[in-house]
Amino acid sequence: MNHNRFYPLLFIFIALINAQTPDIIPLSKKVGLTVDAEENVYFRIFNDIDGFYSAQFYDVGKNKIIVQIVFVDFSQKSVRRRSMSTKEFIDLKHHVDAQPFITDNDRQAIRENLTYLTTISIIESIPRDQFIVIEHRTGKKVRGSVLGIEDRLILIQTPISVETIPIWDMASLTYRKEIREIPKIKGFLYAVSALGGVILAEIWNEQTRPRIDLIWHFRFIGTVLGALFGAETYQAVNIISSPTTFFALTPEEMDKLKN
Repeated sequence: MNHNRFYPLLFIFIALINAQTPDIIPLSKKVGLTVDAEENVYFRIFNDIDGFYSAQFYDVGKNKIIVQIVFVDFSQKSVRRRSMSTKEFIDLKHHVDAQPFITDNDRQAIRENLTYLTTISIIESIPRDQFIVIEHRTGKKVRGSVLGIEDRLILIQTPISVETIPIWDMASLTYRKEIREIPKIKGFLYAVSALGGVILAEIWNEQTRPRIDLIWHFRFIGTVLGALFGAETYQAVNIISSPTTFFALTPEEMDKLKN
């Protein structure tokens, strides 16, 4: 190999790569190259980002700054990018520079309230009778309906018993943030269920050969029971079709929920 040609070409290649890679620029000497979650809360930088984890600023030229924001949504990290002008970046820099440095005590106080209060709020917002799946630290999964949440204890009605699970023993939780309704199928399900009730009543009438008044009585009972079944079916379809939400915390994070 001709090393006299190889090394100059390698140098040119690396230079081209570096020239195409945007430079990370510090927002302020008070936060450095990366804004972390505690700094974001303390300096009030991105108040509109829920679950903020970190942010970096890239100078892409032409009076344009790209901000790469990492946020956590139920333990899943996602990336969001937004652009700002150089003037907006400088205004944000002055906003941070005008505030005192963040101390270790400030970080500790903010850190204790970031994830844990949000987790408790999420768990306590789960409505009664909603079906959830909890994975215990031991690996055991508990499925059932929520009976209530008291003193950070989740009461779950399983098919055979009532389970009481402290939230700090919970490795993960799957539930539905909201139950969406599908009104287009409501009338159809009610009609089909009522018709099914009438058909069953007719089968009963054929088998028992009752008097004419009892024939209509059984038809009426079948229609009512079918309509009631239709209501339950409609609710079940709404629940099944609603998207599930999963979130989990580390054992260290869950231990802090004991306090």
